[in-house]
Amino acid sequence: MSRRTRLGLFVLPLLIAGWLLAPLLVRWWVDRKIQGTVGEALPAFSLADRAGGVWTRERLQGKPALLHFFRSRCHSCDEEAVAMRALEKALPADVEMLHVMTDIVLEFEPGLTEATLADKAFQRPVLMADAAFLEAFHSVSWSNVTPITYVVDAAGTVRFGLRGAQTQASVEAALAAIR
Repeated sequence: MSRRTRLGLFVLPLLIAGWLLAPLLVRWWVDRKIQGTVGEALPAFSLADRAGGVWTRERLQGKPALLHFFRSRCHSCDEEAVAMRALEKALPADVEMLHVMTDIVLEFEPGLTEATLADKAFQRPVLMADAAFLEAFHSVSWSNVTPITYVVDAAGTVRFGLRGAQTQASVEAALAAIR
């Protein structure tokens, strides 16, 4: 057997293993970043919603809150939107729900952002996240990882980081767990 053939028999399995392991490692890393927020105080922030209202950590103090991160060009976000709209209507009055859109940080065209917002038709406030806000949660470099829903208790502590498309029931279960 030639040296080239022996090298190929060694390198090919390594390439295949790397190709299979890379997505798992990336998922593990992102999940670790998201879960790093759990148990921590909600970061200080100040962001305007699309209607001009200003939202801060202090404004959410004393009530449970959901921060639902989403973006344009996100298949999972599209699948989840139906559940999020249903959840908006079903939430108790004392629960704040904020949708957090990452399009600005991802430099999506404004027309795409507007079309996505029209399609989603969320009734609760939509905040346009900036880099500092994303960095405080799970890193601006992972702003394309959506959807993520953070569940915050009334004391202002992040209790859950729900990654991926959620159902209405899964978010309601997380809310029930913090009450």
